[in-house]
Amino acid sequence: MKKFLILMALLSLPVLAEESPFENLSQYFNYLPNAVHNNWTPYKADKDYEVTVQFRVKKNGEITEPTIVNSTEEKANKSVLDAVKSGAPYKPLPDKFPGDSVNTQVQLKYIKQSLPDKTVG
Repeated sequence: MKKFLILMALLSLPVLAEESPFENLSQYFNYLPNAVHNNWTPYKADKDYEVTVQFRVKKNGEITEPTIVNSTEEKANKSVLDAVKSGAPYKPLPDKFPGDSVNTQVQLKYIKQSLPDKTVG
């Protein structure tokens, strides 16, 4: 059994509106990492790892510039970039968001768990 952990950080707030179900950025940034995670097929490794991807979300939910900014398992980078790209476009940013886009990071963690020893004895 494997567990996944998602972390997200707002990096910068860069100016128009479009209808969105989110009232504020807090709600949006609860949604976004889960949306990325739902599209992620993790690289199966023999150890725990984490990969942080940075990308810009436009007001309409389109993304640009996904790049890996930190990785402890280089072989997993493609799976994380694919997860970000395959989920686009995401839901639009909140109507009240003052910018035309936001730069953000999502961190995906893969935690390898060993199964309990079922030695009969």
